[in-house]
Amino acid sequence: MNVKRLEGALLDFWVAKSAGLKLMAEPPQAGSQHDPESDSWHPDTFHPATNWSHAGPIVANEWFVIEDMLNEWFGPEWPGANMMIHFPLTWFMRAYVGSQFGDEVEDIVSVQGAWSISPGDPIQIEPKNL
Repeated sequence: MNVKRLEGALLDFWVAKSAGLKLMAEPPQAGSQHDPESDSWHPDTFHPATNWSHAGPIVANEWFVIEDMLNEWFGPEWPGANMMIHFPLTWFMRAYVGSQFGDEVEDIVSVQGAWSISPGDPIQIEPKNL
């Protein structure tokens, strides 16, 4: 799948994988929030594609690689691109994933059930046959 088309839960998944976060073995309790200082994530609480408090530390720590990727994709005028103006966080996270995995990532049907995980293991995805 082209990284420039990732969005929503799939983009959240690939951001977590890019950041080396571990999938939580148990779902979080109702009302729990993602801890940006944590080395783990869960699809119910981690939403860097839409939540600045989740993506902010990534943007702060990885800004230069994000900016390099956006320059590669759109050229030096990328800040004025219409899509960047309307959806900057989505594009920042796509660029972060692209900086880690290139322009293409494995196509998965959905985030739910897309990984096999043991407690404490890094995320491993299993491609789904369509």
